[in-house]
Amino acid sequence: MAYKDFINDFRKEITPDVLFFYGAEDHLMDWAVEQIINKYVSEEWREIDVRYLDGDRVSAYDIMGEARAFSMFSDRRVIIVRNYLPLYRKSSDSGINELLELAGSRLGTSVIVFVLESRYSDDITAFGKKFAKKGGGYEFSRLDKADLKSFITKRIHTSGKMIARRELDYLIDLTGYYNKESSYDLARLDADIAKLVKACPEDSISYGLIEDLLIGDSDRYVFNLVDAVVNGDRPRALEIAETIIREEDGAMQVIALLTKQFEIMYDALELSREGYSVSQMASMTGINEFRFKRAWQSAGAYKLSRLRELLVQLYNIDRDIKKGDIDKDVALELFAVTASNR
Repeated sequence: MAYKDFINDFRKEITPDVLFFYGAEDHLMDWAVEQIINKYVSEEWREIDVRYLDGDRVSAYDIMGEARAFSMFSDRRVIIVRNYLPLYRKSSDSGINELLELAGSRLGTSVIVFVLESRYSDDITAFGKKFAKKGGGYEFSRLDKADLKSFITKRIHTSGKMIARRELDYLIDLTGYYNKESSYDLARLDADIAKLVKACPEDSISYGLIEDLLIGDSDRYVFNLVDAVVNGDRPRALEIAETIIREEDGAMQVIALLTKQFEIMYDALELSREGYSVSQMASMTGINEFRFKRAWQSAGAYKLSRLRELLVQLYNIDRDIKKGDIDKDVALELFAVTASNR
């Protein structure tokens, strides 16, 4: 079952007494645990009636013992078991079959919540799958687009700010939340929203503020340098290269990012000739849609053969720097000058 099922079941008070939370979104799982604690245990008794067990060390019998204890102060005790080993690894715990039986029963005195962090979501064992089926398993996967927009706007509005539709879409694209293999999750998004709200001097969050706060300096330099190169603006390209060297001392990092950006440009030009949209191309390559869109726009100024030449030049620069044949700062300046000749 999905996290929406948990919300509906919890509101209707029909969630089982033994729960198993797993999936990609730790932030949502932590929120769900908080709702359970708030429901059953008053704040003054939480040190007694909320128990946190280390799943790497605790045994099934330890968990069952905690579950059978009574509370004199709260409606129920809440036992949180994080990363219980048999759920994602082979284990010699002799009590797992009894624990499986317990999962299908009503406890009355306690609620047990097994939380498997997202880093283990692809490792669920056969026991874990049985446990999820029998013990109130809820998968907290990534939010769909509509729910993600609601998540963002609710937090922004609660903080007294607004965000328009165009800026909202731009924010989502820029985060790369839907990228394949992306490590960007709701916890990071929540932190970025807090930064945006705090830094916003007006009532509404602007396109420029999103770009200023969410694009790192190195990425911004790369985008600006690529724009100058694409436009054949040699003085501007050289100025940006010198700024990187002088202010950031990050020539090597920028060269690596430049290489990646030109690789994306090459892929974008090839795939666009096959009729794919920007969203489709970004999804196929697993690249942040914002970054892919910038690359696709820049690639339109080139032929494939010229992009190939520039990539070879960047590969050679990387090789020569590592061999000690050229200084990294000189190499960056050289590329800024020569690449601007279309």
